[in-house]
Order: sequence, then structure tokens, then C-alpha cells
Amino acid sequence: MKGIRMFAAAALALVLVAVLACPAPPAAAWTEAGRPSRWERFMQVVAHPDDDLLFMSPDLYGAVQWHLPTLTVYLTAGEGQAGWDDDRDPVAYARDRAEGLRAAYAFLAGQRDVWRVRTIMAAGFPVRLEELADRPAVRLAFVGLPDGGDPRADGGRDALTRLWEDRSCVRRFPSGPEPRCVVRSDVVGVLRALYARFRPTVLRTLDPDPPRNRKLCDHPDHVASARFALAAASGLGLRTVSYRGYPMTGWAPNVVGALRELKRQVFGLYLGHDYRVGHTWRYRAWTERMYRVP
Repeated sequence: MKGIRMFAAAALALVLVAVLACPAPPAAAWTEAGRPSRWERFMQVVAHPDDDLLFMSPDLYGAVQWHLPTLTVYLTAGEGQAGWDDDRDPVAYARDRAEGLRAAYAFLAGQRDVWRVRTIMAAGFPVRLEELADRPAVRLAFVGLPDGGDPRADGGRDALTRLWEDRSCVRRFPSGPEPRCVVRSDVVGVLRALYARFRPTVLRTLDPDPPRNRKLCDHPDHVASARFALAAASGLGLRTVSYRGYPMTGWAPNVVGALRELKRQVFGLYLGHDYRVGHTWRYRAWTERMYRVP
């Protein structure tokens, strides 16, 4: 029993998340889009696990494949599609989505799917940070706010939007150790602390002001995440690039050739961990498109 306790304590001190290694992605796939400057450091701020893979790809591949520092910040846990309309555990669903992200990024980096996991403090709030063991400059950060589709959040659905509009205070998902719930200034503070710690030169966001589309509006979480990211970056001099979300679905495909196949392959690895994402025409459309906001 003592040996088991010692093993558990060691596991808590340094958590390694591991599965079978994926084969390396095509080395030449990125050459179509060019090589980013070796001085750049990239940060992506998105709403849900998979937003980066669907809407910011293949742009984000360059940093990973050219060994440049990159950090993707997921503001919500992405749990909102599970647990309230089926028998799945939303905590397990959020965990599965994170596993899918790890598999996708490890494959993209051509490394083992082995990650070091620790908690860091950002403006007084704990954030889960995951670093690829064989390439620590590839990082994922999980803030753990409620997904906009989760009716169990404080005040119900659209928690991230209500936070941005400063209309409510929301406890993180699942309820963390914080004695108080999060307000708008806390979210901005967390992002500013992450910017200060990781010093990105390029900030990628979703679309803060998407075009109005009668058939397909953007997700409110996408919009709120972009507005939080840009508000926190105010005055920092970061180069910002924003990306279209759902409204691009019917636009002309513009990811072709090797990059399209790579995007499908990378997202397919994530897809194996997300039981709610089907092989629908919309997801196929998103793997054939990436549009920057002019």
C-alpha cells in the first residue's frame, strides 16, 4: 500500500499523458504557405476544443512544423454538447476532446503523443497547461469556462457571452476551488497574464464581428472569445490575425492539395475522440476552407 501511495504522489507531481505515437505528417505540406519568421511566437485564443483545427488551419501548422513556440488557449471546456441531452458525462466528454487535441498536435509535430501537464496561475486563477514532452514549445492551455451550450452554468446558456457583456458571474467548469465566480475582468486578466508569460508576437483569434448570414450565423462563443482575446491584447503591440467561423461554410473552398489532405488528417485524429462530431457536410466544408478576416 505504501508503494502505491508513493507511485500516486509521483504521478501527481508530473503527469504524463501518453498513447501510441502517430506517424509524422508530410514534411513538405507546409511549403505551399511559406515558412514563418524564426523570431515569431504564436498564440491562438479560441472558444472550444477544435476551433483552432477547423478555422485557423492550416495557418497554425507552420509554427508547429518549423519548431516555433506556439500556445493555443481554450477558454471553454467544450462540455456543452454532452450530458444534458444524452447519457454521457460532460466531464468525460471535455476530457476526451482534450485527448483529441493532444493526438492532433503530436501528429502535426511528428512526435510521440506524450504530454507534461501542470497547473499554472494566471491573474490568480489556475490554468491547466500541457506541453508536448518531446517538443515543449508546443503548448495547450485550458481555462475551463463553461461552454455556451451548457444550461447548467450559472445563469444558464451563453455563459461566455454573458461574461463578455458583463451581465453575470460564472463559476468555471467543473466547479473549481475558487471561492468566487469569474467576471469579465477576470477573463481579461487571465489572458493578459498568459500574454505576459509566453510573450507572443502573433495573436490569432476567431472573428470578433462576423458577417450576418441568414442561413448560418457564427457561434456566440466564437465571437466572445475573439473579443476577450483582443481586449486583453490592447496596447501590447501584438500582430493579430482573425479567422472566419461558421459563415465561411458556403464560400469557395480555398484549402487544396497537400494542405487539404493534411488538414483532413489532423482533424481526423481529433475526430476519433469526439463522439458528437459526425462526418457531416459542414465539417467536410470546414476542412476545405480557411478565411482570414480582411
